[in-house]
Amino acid sequence: MRISCYDASSVKDEAKRCLSCKNPSCEQGCPINNHIRDFIKAIKDDNLALARQIVYDNSNLAFICSIVCPHEKNCIGHCILNKAKKEPINIGGIEAYITHDALPKLEEVKSLAKKVAIVGAGPAGIYAALDLAKAGIKVHIYEAFSHIGGVLAYGIPDFRLNGRELERLEQLLAAFKIEVSLNTLIKEEDFLQLEATNDAVIIACGLTKARPAGLGLSERIIPANKVLEAYNLKAKYNEGSYPNISGNVFVMGAGNVAMDVARVASHLGCKTTIVYRRSLAESPANKEEIEAAMADGVVFRFLENPVEAKEKAGRLELKIEKMELGKPDASGRRKPVGTNTYTYEMVDYLVEAIGDMPDFAVANIDSDHGYFVTNNTTFRTSNPKVYAIGDITLGAKTVVEACMSGKECAKAIIKTLTAKDGQ
Repeated sequence: MRISCYDASSVKDEAKRCLSCKNPSCEQGCPINNHIRDFIKAIKDDNLALARQIVYDNSNLAFICSIVCPHEKNCIGHCILNKAKKEPINIGGIEAYITHDALPKLEEVKSLAKKVAIVGAGPAGIYAALDLAKAGIKVHIYEAFSHIGGVLAYGIPDFRLNGRELERLEQLLAAFKIEVSLNTLIKEEDFLQLEATNDAVIIACGLTKARPAGLGLSERIIPANKVLEAYNLKAKYNEGSYPNISGNVFVMGAGNVAMDVARVASHLGCKTTIVYRRSLAESPANKEEIEAAMADGVVFRFLENPVEAKEKAGRLELKIEKMELGKPDASGRRKPVGTNTYTYEMVDYLVEAIGDMPDFAVANIDSDHGYFVTNNTTFRTSNPKVYAIGDITLGAKTVVEACMSGKECAKAIIKTLTAKDGQ
């Protein structure tokens, strides 16, 4: 694991290794187009104030993304030193140092006398809200849960993103004078009212429904999002109690959510195993997250797929099929193929971590299997007054990709609303 945050001396040493490439490939790998070369040069020049300005002029949530971004796939993965010597610049660590004690500031702006409602206070919705507020637009966010943050609050465990960063997120919304209504579930009739009383509406409610594996109903089969929600409410807010799982726990899936929930189970003292129908090479989780899970004692069993679960003697009997890899499927990964060879395993709990689904629909907006269909650049839906951003349109993506959708959407709304006034 890379150093997550430096001190003033060590961050400059790391920055000095940067080659300040004329065409920085690290920036090409950043989904939100951070000006990486420039903020690293500012650190080289002992100009922390300039580095912060460069970072926050481009990315409202840099203090979050510096911690949770999959840097190994994005900026660090594209660093020329990674390609040449496998010793890339620790861009995430430098960004974390720059943003550690500073937040974006709202400059004085002229009110546009426009209103935008946002459904969902996850990273996409919050990012869009901040950019809209910067333009003088009044923003009101409606959040179904009791805390802002979406996946930041309820999905990512505290040992990856702690409560301090969420407090800073609350401070940021307050500083930007963004109104937030918590515990407010927007139903279709409520949405129509929002549409009627605002100049634009953004749907940013994410994927809130667990995708079932089809193994039956049992209290010992638990969706990953329920485990993570309970854990984070207790760990970050001291609300409720830790998830009631113990003993031998199997986690089905090998994405980043599977890694998070497996690590949570291990932290709670469970003997934890990830079972995945493909091989390690096909695992969708980031390499760093897989390594962290292994370091936490999580066992991996590849090319195995639970196909049946039965309660037996107060436990759960899993029927697990041995798999082999066939030709690549639409995802580009080799497709798992059943062998009709089975083993049986007794476990205490099975956590399903095979993805989440949309659970929000509006009758007059086009969707595809629950995902809102939008313009690729503006994120406008078939209803010209309504936009959709984040996972509800992109599918399950990273936090920084959600932020980018919020950024582009806000830009499109600002352009539309100012054009109407001839500005």
